[in-house]
Amino acid sequence: MTADKPEEAMTFGELLALISDQQRRLSVLENAFSYLSFCLDEKSNQLLIHSLRLEAQNQNRDETMQQHFTRLADELEKRNGIVRVQPDATA
Repeated sequence: MTADKPEEAMTFGELLALISDQQRRLSVLENAFSYLSFCLDEKSNQLLIHSLRLEAQNQNRDETMQQHFTRLADELEKRNGIVRVQPDATA
């Protein structure tokens, strides 16, 4: 399938190649976004991570999307050496 002829059917192989390419592009964007956090001061990083955690709790998003927001927040914390205090489950 080409952009010139969107009505053409895509073969299974073309679909797999497209998905693979999109996964690589997404991976690059995720890494670039994570590295951009190094340009932020500590307070800005904390605000970004907090905002991502709020998005992870947003009930308007599906569970998979919420998990992705959580993983991104976790990755940013790890890359920036931020220690997250886990709530005590026994309290």
